[in-house]
Amino acid sequence: MKRFTLLLAALALSAGPAAAQDTRAPMRPEFRPFAGVLVPTGAMRDDFKTAETFGAQLALEMSPRFHLVGSLGWTHGHHKFAATNDRTDVYQYDLGFEVNPFGPIGSSWELRPFAGIGGGARTNDYKADYATTTCLAGYGALGTELQRGIVAFRIEGRNYLSCQESPVTGLKKTRNDVRLNFGLALHLH
Repeated sequence: MKRFTLLLAALALSAGPAAAQDTRAPMRPEFRPFAGVLVPTGAMRDDFKTAETFGAQLALEMSPRFHLVGSLGWTHGHHKFAATNDRTDVYQYDLGFEVNPFGPIGSSWELRPFAGIGGGARTNDYKADYATTTCLAGYGALGTELQRGIVAFRIEGRNYLSCQESPVTGLKKTRNDVRLNFGLALHLH
């Protein structure tokens, strides 16, 4: 985790001088709908099943190399606490930033790999006789975007570290899961 944090810091520092060389106008909004899968890892696999997830991101392109990002996701989840009515709606909402240290690969296409980091919260709305819980969550992200004009295809992997409150015991523990997103990005002018 320490190496990943150092890598993101290095990318952030390298993006500053590179962004100053770009001639595109800054502060462009982006809308990014996505669909994907949320995969519990480690001890989280004992509590939840792998599930589909949907959502959207709003991004503000501060420069072609730096984005502020807000995300909202919904997962059609299933927990392992009860034998019946295991349905859980999982809502993930967070803010973060992305750094893209690379430029165009041709005259009309741009391949834009990125790294990101952020934090927010996660709400588990259990449909059984359990109380809804909300805990903090942070993420690291890696992905790429293939852009032509105002439309881009995106793939993003997010590694979440979150607080997970048991609906049975009320104990809070740190848990991990991974979300893989596929989507579009609409670069608005």
